[in-house]
Amino acid sequence: MEVTHQSSSFVKPETSFNKEIPLTIFDKQASDLHIAVLFVYNTQTANNARIKQGLGKALAYFPHLAGRLSADSPSIILDDESGVPVFETTVAGKLEEFLPLEPCPSLNELHPYPEGSNPLLMIQLNRFDCGGLIIGLSANHRIADGQSMSNFFVSWAQLVRGMELEHPPIHDQSLLVPRDPPTCQYPHEHVEFSEEPPVGDNADIETMENLIVNYSWDFIRELKQRAMEARPGLKHSTFEVILSHVWRKATVARGVRDDEATRVRVLVNGRPRLGIPHEYFGNLVLEAYPTTKAKELVKEGVGYGARLIKDAVARLGRDYFQSFIDFGELNKDKELVPSQDVEDNFLVPDLEVNSWLGFQFHELDMGGGAPCAFMPSWIPMEGLVIIVPAPSQEKGKGGINVIVTLFREHAEAFRQIAHNIE
Repeated sequence: MEVTHQSSSFVKPETSFNKEIPLTIFDKQASDLHIAVLFVYNTQTANNARIKQGLGKALAYFPHLAGRLSADSPSIILDDESGVPVFETTVAGKLEEFLPLEPCPSLNELHPYPEGSNPLLMIQLNRFDCGGLIIGLSANHRIADGQSMSNFFVSWAQLVRGMELEHPPIHDQSLLVPRDPPTCQYPHEHVEFSEEPPVGDNADIETMENLIVNYSWDFIRELKQRAMEARPGLKHSTFEVILSHVWRKATVARGVRDDEATRVRVLVNGRPRLGIPHEYFGNLVLEAYPTTKAKELVKEGVGYGARLIKDAVARLGRDYFQSFIDFGELNKDKELVPSQDVEDNFLVPDLEVNSWLGFQFHELDMGGGAPCAFMPSWIPMEGLVIIVPAPSQEKGKGGINVIVTLFREHAEAFRQIAHNIE
């Protein structure tokens, strides 16, 4: 893929801001790293000027993304220098010649990536000879979770099309109110945070492979049926059965010992648990950790893993999130190290999952229809799983795509058994 840089600009919010926004305890728990994603449009979209104009309007509603992390305090700085760098490129050839895309290191050319914490958001508009467009962007996870970024993307697209925002963001941090007195009921300092410094013991990313596996709706229905037969009357979601299946197959492909413990880090959205609207902007997720021995996971079938996932997520109820808010109040002046920041870039025998199933995929219309694909560029983290709706021209078709990063020898083994339903 031949990518040629054409121009760069700095898009500022249409409304100016001059303030400092403190990070919440949920923000402090999120890793200070950028997440890169690609939106792929194989139909004609609005031109780059309109897309940038819409971005400026969107940043007036989502000013955090135009700010910068302070070097002196846990906060976001908004001032006259706030804005988002936008790079415009051309790509030789027709977009359809490169479809379907699969995550690989060469796709990193399609999005910018900062050297440090700032800028918090960077965007690249990649135009193909046919007029097709890939929007590549990198956003710092420290200031926003997936729900927040999903809301931003949809709002941006609506403003490009000249619409009014259907669901403006909520920036009211007083919704995260601690009890009086604050009461910490769980060992958050050992779960969400760590007292150890980062170790930096990383594996060579050249030994890793990203692979995409598609699961049809028929396959998913069969998984659900088998899970229900294992425990009649207990219904499981698509997310639960897909993750259980992938967890089992990855355990086999990696050759995990029967007596070895394996777990999955599952992100849990605190908004519904705390009664906070989904428009709340920022981080508001914590992690559940379904755990078992490899032998039981593989032997007991998809229903066993799905039940472990359901139960672990259910344990993170309102009381757990409220306890975490109280923990933040009790430790507001303490420098905290997120647990994820002390981990390596390989998770074997464990997994971490990000579900994009709730993403408003069909609402990301930049003037010519929904994207034909929404995906990461390249994932340099062994054991990371992303679950995303498969692209399809017909709504409800296509099934589910699972993007898995494994060491290369394990990836081939996984590929061979990925559709073995047993």
